Order: sequence, then structure tokens, then C-alpha cells
Amino acid sequence: MEIDEADLVDFPLDALSALSDDVVGVACTQGVKGRLTHLAFATPTHVLCIRMPGPAATSKPKKGKQTNTQQRPIGRDVLRRMLLHSTEHRKFALDMHTLALALYYDYQLTLVEAVDLKSVQGGDRRALDTLMNLLGGEPKVYKSSVADHFKGRAFAAGGTDNLAMRAWAACQAGSMPHLIAKLKSAALINTTLVPVPHLQWLAKFARVAWRLYMLKPTRVKNDVVGDFEQKEGQLHVGQARFKTRMRVDHSLVLVLMSGLQIVQIEYGAKNSPVKTVMGRTFDVNGKTAKIKANRYIAPTARIVSIVTIGRDDLTPAEKERESIMLEVLRRTLRFFEQDLVRKIFERPARGSVRRARASSRPVDLNGRRLNDSQAAAVNRIISENPIDQVCLVHGPPGTGKTTVIAASVLELMNLPNKDRGIWLIAQSNVAVKNIAEKLADVGFIDFKVLVSKDFHLEWHEHLYEMIERNVIRSDDFDSDIVGNERLLLGSKVMLCTLSMLSHPRLASAGFTRMVPLKTVIVDEASQIELSDYVPLLGRYGGTIKKLVFIGDDKQHRMPTPIGRFISQRVYGGRLKTIHPVTTRKSCIMVDVNHGEEAKSNNSWTNEAEAHAVVAIARKFHSEGKSYRVITPYDAQRNFLERVLENANLPWENKCFNVDSFQGKTEAIGFLSNLRRTNVMLSRCKQGMIICTSRAFMEGKAKSSLVGKLAKEWADGWVSWRDVLQGEF
Repeated sequence: MEIDEADLVDFPLDALSALSDDVVGVACTQGVKGRLTHLAFATPTHVLCIRMPGPAATSKPKKGKQTNTQQRPIGRDVLRRMLLHSTEHRKFALDMHTLALALYYDYQLTLVEAVDLKSVQGGDRRALDTLMNLLGGEPKVYKSSVADHFKGRAFAAGGTDNLAMRAWAACQAGSMPHLIAKLKSAALINTTLVPVPHLQWLAKFARVAWRLYMLKPTRVKNDVVGDFEQKEGQLHVGQARFKTRMRVDHSLVLVLMSGLQIVQIEYGAKNSPVKTVMGRTFDVNGKTAKIKANRYIAPTARIVSIVTIGRDDLTPAEKERESIMLEVLRRTLRFFEQDLVRKIFERPARGSVRRARASSRPVDLNGRRLNDSQAAAVNRIISENPIDQVCLVHGPPGTGKTTVIAASVLELMNLPNKDRGIWLIAQSNVAVKNIAEKLADVGFIDFKVLVSKDFHLEWHEHLYEMIERNVIRSDDFDSDIVGNERLLLGSKVMLCTLSMLSHPRLASAGFTRMVPLKTVIVDEASQIELSDYVPLLGRYGGTIKKLVFIGDDKQHRMPTPIGRFISQRVYGGRLKTIHPVTTRKSCIMVDVNHGEEAKSNNSWTNEAEAHAVVAIARKFHSEGKSYRVITPYDAQRNFLERVLENANLPWENKCFNVDSFQGKTEAIGFLSNLRRTNVMLSRCKQGMIICTSRAFMEGKAKSSLVGKLAKEWADGWVSWRDVLQGEF
């Protein structure tokens, strides 16, 4: 039966009494943005589906307007009293935490006597086998049908029938004989007992996670080479781009309707029609992916394209965040009660926050004395005063944030407490590598860098040439702690990404026991979503004695004219730049008026602009100048590396993308994001050259930060022909 929430007030109680059994299955439907749209309650014989009101019906009253019963959904009290808060039955759902937090986020509704079935079953929550075991396994249920209704097309299509089926299945699982003992002792979810501020944080985290997951593409064109090998019925395919690399599908079945990740392979011989087969990626090693296809491909053929269909599974960090949030709801983890977590998520008491003042204690780094603000930051970082357990270092462009990190490490290592583990964390592997190189530059080499095999092997090995002896790759993690001790060689300073802390083998390898997380310094902290810190705090919050956030939400160093422009446009004129380069020739605009954007999966390339970059790189290389190339798009970065290599110019560790924000430049896309364009423009130390279209910058993009820069430097344009001749 399907009704509107408002109609519950007139719903016959004798029909509702069918839901007073001991076991009630619950399921919900959420829209693309995560809003809970439908809610279902099921017994073995009845299912009640409730349509929840839209955003307009649940919006908060305008300021000055009185709220009355006519403005509130009139059936909500019945829903709360008769169903969500009823203690006559236990409510079972396959993902009860998702349902409970969506109810609160959208409608401020709580529930009691709720059981998360997947927690009772144990194992990988996302695995199809977990669902199968909950429902009795084969032959009681068909694997393809379960996959379709809970992961595949039927689930994606939504509808009342699918919702009712999922609620009924949860009811059946709650009555399975093999789960009875576990169900009786299961930790219950009762969101009325969770403090409102904690529930608000959890609900926000869950909604952000939902939206980020839904933003993952359902189709990715994998950049691959045409030639392949075929061994024992397996295709060995070479990949050409890290961003679109294939991922391993750990599913045990291959069902096209299931929603599990599969690949679509287009191939053909010369002058022959293109054919299509389906397959599954089951192994990836560096740039080589192994695919099991459902049909033989002749060795004379060439691969035209490979498309991965289906969203990537959750990362280990995303899974750990979900697990921690669930345990908080089940009250088996006291996350928000930790002193460190309280300092981050609760409003600070008066007098518990203090600003650093100019330091009277000098700090030297490699023979150079740090300025007063840098010294103040270092002294706050090494302070053991409890009030300084959590501290923030806000470093605008060119203020030496990496210098502060390096100096802090050296100061901490000189303290008598030698068992203190120091972990330097960042969002990206490149940022971690930059910190490592800074440490090496100042003569400190007693550190280790943990990097995943997926990122390092055959893709980014060239980035680590300067610190190769300090790198420990994830596939080198030893199951024996003695073996890992040999890898560490006594180092007490560890560098890795935030996500690496959730690597399934990190803790079991003993690294966090040998080097406990006592001092954690997070670089580029402003680039990290707050919920991404949940795994770090949930696993190590009880042992961390010092947590330091370093960053700038706007970003970096630059010559005086560029710094003056950035200060006026981004920092309200408050940013002061002291730099030896004062000429306006520190910024040159190259008009590549014949360039055209070409689509490359979810990214873009521009061949004409790439060739202009090659001409500039050739001139700089011949003059022995240091340079880096930054592009907004990942595909362009890969293309630039190829053309530089083909031109016999250095290409390794030369090209970087700000991020892979999607959007075509004809619609300005990336340029509309002030923070990202500011990062790109403020990276230069001596000067920058921008290759773009002048007509575009003076037209559609004129309101963007780069467009305003182009107008400011109207006298600084040169033609692409001048660049090709080396005249700039």
C-alpha cells in the first residue's frame, strides 16, 4: 500500500496494526542529491510505502513568520509515534545508518529499536555475498535477482515495487534462523539518545558522502593502447592515463544487469567492422590491466576503445568513515567524547583559543634564521601545553609553510621524548613528495614515505627520484613486523596521504605501533573535506597528542606585480608581497588563437596550446632554467608529457594539473572556480606564461580571475607565432 505522509493521520489503525509484529523491515529511497523521498515498512504479509513531502513542504518558515500546524506535515506525529518510535517491534534495515541519518537530515526525525543487518552479518558491507548470506544464500534466492534489486538496474530505476521488495527482504533477513542469536545481541540504533550536535554532524557527513559517491561517473572511457596480448583467455591491455585507469572488480559474478563494474571492449581488424564484447577487470599491475572477456578476440585485431561501466567502489578510507559513523550510532564507539575530537567539533570555551604572537625564541633551519611569524608557528607546533593540542597555521602565499613544517620536524626530533612518532600528512601524493624533498634539502633524511603501489608502480616512479631510498611502497608492507622494522630502519618520521592511513595493511603491518601517531601535521589542510578526517580521528584520536593544520584556503608565492593583483582580487588588498622580481614581464600572455578543445573522456585537451608549451619549454631548457607546467585538465597533462617526450625534452616531474574539475572552456568551467584558479595563478616563484585564447579571455571568460588578469596585462600579450620563434 502506498500513501502520502500527510494521509497517515486518517490511516485506519486496524490496517496499521499489521505492522506491530516483532520484526519489521524498513527501506528508503533517496534522490540523486540524497534527499529521502520514500519510506517503506514491511511485515511478512504487508508493506506500507510512504511518500515523504518535497523540500517546499519541509522548508523552515521565513524569519518573522509563525509556525503552526498547517505549515507542518500533519501525518508526521503518526509516523513518529506509531512507527519510528514504536517499541512494540524491532526495525531491520540493510543499511540502517544511511536511513537513520537521512531521516534526520531531511526531516529531523529520529527512530528507536533499529538494527543494521549488515553489521550483524559481518564482512564487506558492499559485497554481494553479504547480501546473499543475509537472505539465506543459494538456492533460496537467485544471485542475479539480488544483484539487480539491491545494486543493479531495478535499484537504479527506483519505484515503489523495488522499495517494497527491499523492505520485505529486510523483514525476511530479520527472521532468518541462522541469524537469530546474533540479532538478539545486536547493538541497537536509537538516534533519540545521540546528542543533537553529534547527530547533526553525522547526518551532514552522510549526505556529503552520498553526493560525492553519486558524482562518481557511471561510464569512464579508459585510455588504452591499441595492441594487446592474449594469454590463457585473458586480455593483457596497456593503459595510457592514470586518471582513467581500470580498477579491479572483486565481485564473484558477472551479470550485466547487476550494476557491478564491467568493461565494454570495442575492437576490430583493419578495414573490418568494429565489434563489441563485455568483460571484467580482475587484475591491474602498473599500466597493465588483465581482462576476462566473454568472447574470444582474434590476435590480429586492435582495441578501439574500452569503457568501464559502473561506479568505482568505495575507497578504504570511505569504507572506514562509514564504519565509524555506524559504530557511533550503535554507541559502540565513543567518537565525539574524545578530547581531541571535542576540541575540533565543539564550540571552544572562552579563553581556550589563543593566537600566536611574535616569538622571542629564535628558530634556525639549515643555517638560516626563520622570521618572527615562522618562529612563532614552529614554537606553537612543538608546544606541549594542552591548550595547543590542536593548532592552526594559516600561511598566505610565500610565507614559508613547508619551511615551518621542516623546522618543526627538526625541533621535535631534538626534544628528549624520542618515542614520539611524527606523521606528516597531506591530501595528495605530490604534496607529500614536496614535503619530503624539503626535508632532504635541509639535510634531514631520516624519514620514510609510504605510497600506494597503484600510484607509484609504472605511473609516478619518476616523481620520487630524489627521495627513492626513503620510499616504502604498499606492496612491500611485510606481514612480519620484523621485516617492516628493517624497512623503517628506526625512522620516527613518516609521510603519507590521509587516505593511506586507512590502507587495510598499514595497521596489520605494525607501522602505527612502531611509529605511533603522537604528532600529526596536516599540510594543505584546507583542501580536505572535514568528514575525511573521521578515519584519522576514529582510529588514532585517542593517541594523538598534537594535531596541526597548515594551509591557506586561497593560496601561494609570486612576484610582486602578480602578488599585487592577487591581493587586490582575492585577499581584499591585505596580502603584502616582498619579492625580488618587480617587473611586469613576470607575466606573459600567449594568444593561441587557433587552439581547439578536444574531449577526452571527462576531460579536455588542446593540441595547439600544448605545442606552444613545447616551444617555451625548449627555450627554457636550452637556457638551463627551471620550470613547471600547470594545466587545469588531467588529459592535457598527459598529452603535454607525451609531446615533451616526443620533442626529446624533460617530461618527468614537469607537468601537473590543478585538479580534474570537469567543464569545457567554452563554458569557462574550471575558470569559474575562484579557489582553483587562484591556486594555479599563485604558484610561480619567478614568473609565469599563460597560453590561452585572447578572444576567449576578453569574451566569455572576462569575469573570471584569469580573465581579469588578462585585462590587467593587456600590454603583455604575444602571439603564438612569436613563441614558436622563441621571441618572448
